[in-house]
Amino acid sequence: MQDTIRIAAAQTANRTIAFRIGGPQEALEKVRHNLDVLVVLAHQAADEGCNIVAFPEDCLGTLEWEAGHWKEVHDLLEPAELLLQDRFAQVARERDMAIVYCNDLLGDVGRDRTRPVFNTAVLIGADGTELGRYHKVQPTLSERHRALGDCFPVFDVPHIGPVGMCICYDMVFPETTRALALGGADLVFHCTMGGASFGEGDASLAAFRTRAADNFLYLVVAFRGGGSMIIGPRGQILAEAANSGDCIVAADVDLTSGREAGDALGGMTQDFRARLFRERNPAAYRILTDEHPPALDRLQHVPVPSAAEAAALFAEGITTGSERFYEAERLEKAGDLSKAREIFADLGARFGTLWMGTAARERLTRLDDRC
Repeated sequence: MQDTIRIAAAQTANRTIAFRIGGPQEALEKVRHNLDVLVVLAHQAADEGCNIVAFPEDCLGTLEWEAGHWKEVHDLLEPAELLLQDRFAQVARERDMAIVYCNDLLGDVGRDRTRPVFNTAVLIGADGTELGRYHKVQPTLSERHRALGDCFPVFDVPHIGPVGMCICYDMVFPETTRALALGGADLVFHCTMGGASFGEGDASLAAFRTRAADNFLYLVVAFRGGGSMIIGPRGQILAEAANSGDCIVAADVDLTSGREAGDALGGMTQDFRARLFRERNPAAYRILTDEHPPALDRLQHVPVPSAAEAAALFAEGITTGSERFYEAERLEKAGDLSKAREIFADLGARFGTLWMGTAARERLTRLDDRC
């Protein structure tokens, strides 16, 4: 392992493949275009001396198209993955740089002879070979028509060290980074399109910093559309994106250092994980793996959609729902406030607490203030 390495997030702008695009072959052409941009970013990371770089969740931008074409999703994802593997493996070999990428991908053939879809992060070594992949363990309700991962693997990357990966909603669960840390990870790559908390203000940033500091991890947040950052093992922000577009966010780190800490015993422990993980009391944590903890009984009155209902609403939200939302914004700008108000009101009622519903109600309030 090198004493100092350069780690990076390749932040990408929001590039989505519209659901109105026809079949898989047409969508695949868009995949090729998006992948061309990713490859340029990968070379940029190498030009900046990076030893390893991670791309955000849904890096190919297939999510919206999948929502409108779920029955054809295998016909797109199978060739798309081959393109991903080939192009990034080539960059890794040419530039002697490890790469993490993340997108919906197909899993192995199951007992029913079908290949499930997983939200997947893939780790490619600097020699172009796949070192391992992670399947998202904690997808949201709306993602549950995808298969669920069942573990938090840690992979040894030559000349870098033990690396873990997680995806988007995983970070909302503190157990994710603790499991990766207990698995031996020094460095965690988080591929995402969302934050780490549903709290207000800077709660999400605080959560990212806390996940790193709680576990003395180096954390790379590869965030699509802005917010990418690198956080040190004491919660310090080492680098962050200055804009919401394509860019490389990088930092030079020594993965074997930066974890010194002490307490009332006096003195400093060189790597406080040596104490933190020994002083745990796992026998007291059984409730963490209880599938139905007492809190759920107290929350029975709170309505929660089924996974199927949530998936359908999410698919509608990022397809026809988004079209109606942007149409209402266009009408508002054009001065047709009555029609815009009608659409925003309908979307607010239809999508409830989903982002679409919240955003529509905010626009509705703004229109009411103008009247």
